[in-house]
Amino acid sequence: MRLYYFTTQQYGLMALQNRRLKIARIKDLNDPFELLGWNLRDRETREKLKRWKSERNDEFGILCMSHKWSHPLLWGHYAEKHKGMALGFDVPESDVFLKVNYCRRRVPAPAGRKLVERDLDSLLLSKFTAWKYETEYRCFCSLNDSIRDGEHYFEPFSDTLRLKEVVVGDQATISRQGLADALGAFGDGIASFKARPAFGSFRVVRNRDSRLWK
Repeated sequence: MRLYYFTTQQYGLMALQNRRLKIARIKDLNDPFELLGWNLRDRETREKLKRWKSERNDEFGILCMSHKWSHPLLWGHYAEKHKGMALGFDVPESDVFLKVNYCRRRVPAPAGRKLVERDLDSLLLSKFTAWKYETEYRCFCSLNDSIRDGEHYFEPFSDTLRLKEVVVGDQATISRQGLADALGAFGDGIASFKARPAFGSFRVVRNRDSRLWK
């Protein structure tokens, strides 16, 4: 399965040079309803779930990827307004990367019992339907097993996170040679091309005029 990691040009080049991806921390995610997707009108349940969310932030982070790279909002929101890039990885079709479910309404929180694993899966993988354009898959990474660099955590490229493609944003300034330098010897067999806005639809597509990317 091919999934895409959107990032800025600067951090994308760093990821390629260091062969690793930055893991998102739960407290830094841009959706305030992350891990709080239930209907939480009950104060006790609300406070309990907020504590649970805080505890999970200290235990694991998330690699957030998209199944598609063609949606313009992904480039606008996560790739520096089309100045960044999307890194395409082949990952196993297993339980490593899990598909996010998009919901119109918040479901009631379980009442009168302890949380079980399926409850937690629901919280970890549920988002409001307005985020559906992301076609998101998530990998949950134990911080204890990740690479720490200062305040940040990283997941190294591997056989289960295999870089296969680099899609460069339409407004990115990186040259073809600059990208090749960042990839180094690791670049053999990795496809790279520049994207552009489509001429007849609201999509981002491959720019097939290679002369326009020097």
